[in-house]
Amino acid sequence: MNKLNSNRSEKEVIIIGLSVTYSICVGIFAAIRFYNGEQVIGTLDLILALFGLYVFSYVWRTRTTTLPALAISIISVLGTVATIVLKGSDQVYWAYPSVALVFYLLPTRQALILWSLCLLVIISLLINLPVFKLVTISMTLIITSFFCHLFSSKMYQQHDRLRKQANQDVLTLIKNRRAFNQDTSQLEDVERPVSVILFDLDNFKQVNDYFGHNTGDLVLKQTSTYVANLIDDEGVLYRIGGDEFAIICNDSDFNKSYQLAKNLHAQFAQSDINKEHKITLSLAVAQKDYGESVKEWLGRLDSALYKAKKSGRNQIVKAIRY
Repeated sequence: MNKLNSNRSEKEVIIIGLSVTYSICVGIFAAIRFYNGEQVIGTLDLILALFGLYVFSYVWRTRTTTLPALAISIISVLGTVATIVLKGSDQVYWAYPSVALVFYLLPTRQALILWSLCLLVIISLLINLPVFKLVTISMTLIITSFFCHLFSSKMYQQHDRLRKQANQDVLTLIKNRRAFNQDTSQLEDVERPVSVILFDLDNFKQVNDYFGHNTGDLVLKQTSTYVANLIDDEGVLYRIGGDEFAIICNDSDFNKSYQLAKNLHAQFAQSDINKEHKITLSLAVAQKDYGESVKEWLGRLDSALYKAKKSGRNQIVKAIRY
């Protein structure tokens, strides 16, 4: 289990655990139904149990969670409604774990739409109950739904906030190395053209040595703002450490990215940052070749940037794959 947790995301582990638990529990009910001669509801439970096993297998193999989470939620809702239809109003209590499941697995808006529809159907199925019992069930379901919605909203807001903080450079407020590693890892089998520009600031150490780290921090913030405005929507800017930055240029071949690097190099040479602190840029550019691993791609970028620094700085080096 430790290995599972270390290799898989939290949502993967949760869906895998839920699907297995669901399959076992519903499978037990299916066996009981068949034993009692309830063939129709037993068959329904068996189908649901097998579906749970399928979801487990799918997530285990593909490591994707969006569709499985939606599928589990829909099946849970349909299973609750079908059970009420087949077994009567006493089965309405299955709605309580279903609402919690739906709001936990799905984004808040999706969960709200799906569960609202389900709630309307459930109440319509119970419409012939005595008034007091109908009101009691309806109110408890609505209150439970409200708190599940509230919890889901807060949970997703918190997750988004934490995700942003984890992927944002504290100083410059652009994306950080963690975000860069995550984003490039998604490009392992990409077939569209994608390039990266790697660059750092020449003579930046002198700024820290002569003017102090506060001035150095200010230069880094000014640089990130200047470059981000310059590249606009042609790439995504990251600070990957110290005075080293990267730009991922999606849907850009080498020529387009190299032209962007040339423009950045030339414009930065005319910037107030250079005029005030004599800082220039050393850059490396590389397009990911078909079949090339991300590790190899970024490795030749690192080598090219190192070559630019050792060859006099203030230049662009093409990271050629030999």
